[in-house]
Amino acid sequence: MTIKKQDGFLPDYALMERHEMMHGLGLGPEALNRPHIGVVSSWGEINPAAIHLDKVVQHVKSGIWAAGGTPREFVISSVCTSMAGNDNFHLPHRDLVAGYIETVAMTNLFDAMVFVPVCDDVIPAHLMAAARLNLPAVVLTGGYMKLNRHQGEILDPLMVAPKHFGRMKSGEITANEFQCIQDLGCPGTGACPVMGTANTMAALTEALGMSLPGNATTPGADSRLSRLAFASGVQVMNLLEKGVRPSDILTMDAFKNAIRALMATGGSTNGVLHLQAIAAELDLFLDLETFNEVGGKTPFIVDVAPSGSGKYMINDLDEAGGIQAVLKTLESLLDTRAMTVTGRTLAENLKGVAVCRNDVIRSIDEPLSSAGGLTFLKGNLAPGGGLIKVSAVPAAMMHHQGPARIFPDEEAACDALNQGNIAAGDVVVVRNVGPKGDPGMRLLQRFLWLLASKGLQDKIAFITDGRFSGTNKGCAVAHVSPEAADGGPLAVLRDGDLVEIDIPGKKLEVKIAQTELDSRVASWTPAPSKVRKGWLSIYSKMAAPAETGAALDYKSD
Repeated sequence: MTIKKQDGFLPDYALMERHEMMHGLGLGPEALNRPHIGVVSSWGEINPAAIHLDKVVQHVKSGIWAAGGTPREFVISSVCTSMAGNDNFHLPHRDLVAGYIETVAMTNLFDAMVFVPVCDDVIPAHLMAAARLNLPAVVLTGGYMKLNRHQGEILDPLMVAPKHFGRMKSGEITANEFQCIQDLGCPGTGACPVMGTANTMAALTEALGMSLPGNATTPGADSRLSRLAFASGVQVMNLLEKGVRPSDILTMDAFKNAIRALMATGGSTNGVLHLQAIAAELDLFLDLETFNEVGGKTPFIVDVAPSGSGKYMINDLDEAGGIQAVLKTLESLLDTRAMTVTGRTLAENLKGVAVCRNDVIRSIDEPLSSAGGLTFLKGNLAPGGGLIKVSAVPAAMMHHQGPARIFPDEEAACDALNQGNIAAGDVVVVRNVGPKGDPGMRLLQRFLWLLASKGLQDKIAFITDGRFSGTNKGCAVAHVSPEAADGGPLAVLRDGDLVEIDIPGKKLEVKIAQTELDSRVASWTPAPSKVRKGWLSIYSKMAAPAETGAALDYKSD
């Protein structure tokens, strides 16, 4: 009997028992004696992005069988931020998924893994698991949904409700027309088709070298994804044979390449804390200065909504050559010696790659901006940093100063905006929604969507210790650290305090004397925890600060 490498951990009697149980799965001697490959997907019937992944996984498994392995599938479903009834669970779900995959993979002694995720916090969860397990692995991200139109207008599924519902309420369109728009708004089968968090993380997976070239910009309903799935199944067997592991691919150079891709594409702010969390699994530390240094030397070149002109979507980036074309454009700035899951270096992958649409992917000599799409601001209001997507900030808001308007939660801020109680020039603040304070560091996406639907994104600023959706735009500072629940200066900001957001100067400050600020902080007392049991209570006790990735800080010295 051939013993697989991982089976070598077991004594003979345990190996026989294990094989006996696997007979119950329908696996005969030939299947048992092959390498066993775990195939994990985020399929489920709870959101439209993941509904097709069960079929995609079948092609992965076919590739594994064809290349001499035995695939064994398991599932942990994704959650959708736009469908959420409770936003607190999204970021903690990332760490829960990573731990679940680790548990199943280690108890089943898989020899290698193929990961098939889709959606915002789920893709980084799979990457964290891949790094933690360090088994030969390929990641196949699940694509994005194609777009429908209404009377010639492209329907962005994330803007149908805030934009067109508002039009219906104002009498601009009828209820029947709104129903037609709503029926067309979300075609399903893949992530939302903009450079939001899901597609940002798919792009970063490809830039890190953990998915096959072309994966990030392939639609979920496209047969190319099925072909990539089969190829991923074949390729994981090649990586197993050669002994190539994620730690050989996910080096500091690879992470810096991914940061350049993040900056060049104007990707989601969430890409920062996800890259930090993935790197931490390999004991690599990505500090804020690294992002600012690399971003300052990386041009913003990809014109895809919500950044840039807003005219182009992910399908346009696909037509332009995808992430490989972006990397080709950035080639002189990258470390192209980095290994990838193709078994070749990035330099070898990029041979023959060309940019097919210069309106979508600009040259580095004629960029949308000479610096990257994201930057960290620091100052007396954010000693640990606050993150802003510069590529989504209107020109008029690059330097903004206004009075603080403080709200206990996003709902209260939205109500005030709808009632006309927030004025042009105001700086809206929602605090105590960081990793520990909320807990879970919820996405405050709806206020900015509402702001955009009212055409006020160039008049009102927003600051929070929570997160934003990758689909948001405006003068919006997130991840403010230390968070308010940890006694950061945001906790003692008062209504009417003058706040300055200086993006060129990379400053976020409240215009009061330092002695006054110190006095307020000294007299501050923490509020009782909002949760006392369950998963969120565990996360609130163990979450690292946003400035280091907000993952569970479980490591001992």
